[in-house]
Amino acid sequence: MAYIVIVCSRCRLARGAAETAKTASCPNCGRKLQVGELRKYFRSESLDQLREAIGQLNARLKGGLDVYLEDMYASVPEKAHAPKPPADIEELKAQKDEERIRQMGRAVPANKLDRAIIRCIMGRAPVTSEELLPQLPMKCTIEQLDKRLEALRRTGLLYEPRAGKYALVD
Repeated sequence: MAYIVIVCSRCRLARGAAETAKTASCPNCGRKLQVGELRKYFRSESLDQLREAIGQLNARLKGGLDVYLEDMYASVPEKAHAPKPPADIEELKAQKDEERIRQMGRAVPANKLDRAIIRCIMGRAPVTSEELLPQLPMKCTIEQLDKRLEALRRTGLLYEPRAGKYALVD
């Protein structure tokens, strides 16, 4: 089965679709897209190539392709010669989570709160900000969390499958 990359005409978010599909819905704004009327940016039989193309196109559309490519092709961090003391376990866990985010084809946000939000949402069903707040490793107000969730949604890392619920874009 062949897949193509198309872009939502309303919010400019790239997404994949089956080549034979007539319609697709945008995960960001919910708009129903007529696949036949949209430009096809990429075609592939491989889902891995499709994911990479979607990530690169979204990064290009958002103006961050250079950062995206640096993160994507960055070499694996150097291995430490001495074992890390037990106090650094949380830091090691955070580094592994960030590496998983990079492997998913996404740039890791520089904001600590954004990274914590993504780590908490990764691999979970859509959550509300009230459900997410107690799981964050750092303190913040619900207003701060809502602002960061909206910012992550605008950058294309998160989307709202239902109003007020957030999930990581696949």
